[in-house]
Amino acid sequence: MLFRLRLIPLTCLLLTLTAAQADERIVSVATLTDYPPLIFNKPDTKRVVEERIPPGQDSSSLQGFSWDILRESYHSQGYTIQIHVVPWTRAFEMARSDSVEILFPTGYNEERTEYFHYSVNPINEARFIIYTLPDKTLEWDGLASLHNLTIGAMRGWNYGAEWEQATGFYKYGLSDILQGFQMLDAGRIDGLAGYETNFDYALSEAGLPNPYTKHPSFGETFEYATASKSHPTGRDMLMVFDLGVEHLKASGRLSEIRQHWFPTLVSESD
Repeated sequence: MLFRLRLIPLTCLLLTLTAAQADERIVSVATLTDYPPLIFNKPDTKRVVEERIPPGQDSSSLQGFSWDILRESYHSQGYTIQIHVVPWTRAFEMARSDSVEILFPTGYNEERTEYFHYSVNPINEARFIIYTLPDKTLEWDGLASLHNLTIGAMRGWNYGAEWEQATGFYKYGLSDILQGFQMLDAGRIDGLAGYETNFDYALSEAGLPNPYTKHPSFGETFEYATASKSHPTGRDMLMVFDLGVEHLKASGRLSEIRQHWFPTLVSESD
């Protein structure tokens, strides 16, 4: 009898935990890291590949402007985030194969609209520019100025339709922003195609000088949360994200996040 009396509370506890787990709302998300200041690793932390982050908690390793927006948007709607942090090309394929519901931050282009739904609200903006060494003579006339040059660019990143269609120069694939600057310094590439905010931030955080010539922008894009059109719940999870962003706007929290990451920029109305 004593055994039964002890067993009953344990059984009730297990049933309670099972019910709580069943009620937990979870969104699966794939993203990259090494994309400062939008999403990148906290200093002196172990890189995490997969992590579950309930409302009110933060990642043990991730930080950044775009991460804060996505995390707080879903958390405001009561969702736990199951995050997968992998190289961008793999994250992209995870979303396309319906292995996860949400991919972010995803630049907009026409080709991707064939297989991705986009959130209504953008997460951030990317401005495309070419960096060259200060002693490099380059009369800028758009991408046509790069004729016969070797230009480093991040693999899998969106640089816009003009870049995709441009010919007459060699596009050298890179996997790391600082690697690109190192190759530029060493003369192994003639120029570096980058997202201005991210690349400047990467240099600053690494304590490196930024003597490079930055040529006029050849395009820009907003980046969004996206979901595969074939995923059964992807579009619903985008709607949840947009509801969360509207909550952040109404509460003033979106402005606070922007001020935290970009304190020197003039605040724009949300």
